[in-house]
Amino acid sequence: MEKQYGMYLAYFFQILIGLNCIYAFFIGNMAGFFSALIMFAVTLIPFFIAHRMNIQFPWFVFFLIALALWFHTAGYIQGYYEMFYPYYDKIAHLVSGTTVALIGFMGVIFLDRYWNMNLTAPFIVGFTIMFGVALGAFWEIYEFLVDTFFGGSLAGPMQNGLNDTMLDMMFVLAGSVIVAIMGVFYFRHHRKEDIVGSMNGDELLSSLKNGDVKEE
Repeated sequence: MEKQYGMYLAYFFQILIGLNCIYAFFIGNMAGFFSALIMFAVTLIPFFIAHRMNIQFPWFVFFLIALALWFHTAGYIQGYYEMFYPYYDKIAHLVSGTTVALIGFMGVIFLDRYWNMNLTAPFIVGFTIMFGVALGAFWEIYEFLVDTFFGGSLAGPMQNGLNDTMLDMMFVLAGSVIVAIMGVFYFRHHRKEDIVGSMNGDELLSSLKNGDVKEE
């Protein structure tokens, strides 16, 4: 992986998640400890994928994933969701919406190249928004089920009425639109194929199609 100094931001928030994990353990918050441990493990997934599949992800992909998961981890363990309610929760949804939409944006471009679907730029931009909002809706359903069957999460109820849920969805939508707008500006100066090429994806796509991806 080439040197990308922005990666230090991703490492920084990974460290913060790890520190929250240790803190939760020492104060006896086992639920928070295991939650933080899982969040930290999830931040390692893009590193594993990049190494295993020889893909050069941009640094901000690692950063946004780590940032979104830190918001979730610190919000529960440090009590930020209650302490800074409702602002912290809305910023967390904005960051999460941006992150998920970015993953959807890059994912659909990669699949477009793999399956030769020849998707148009407007379709990809529209899909990016729908993907982010759809994942946000599933998260709100998850919050509703947790409140209904378990009485809430570590920090209490996950939802606080219809207005809270709708605002959450609006901030997720805003994050998705931000990525879509960035996509529009990108497509004005680049081809969608340039993204896959910049991630060393062409070589990977060829290997996948020929069935000759080797085990290390």
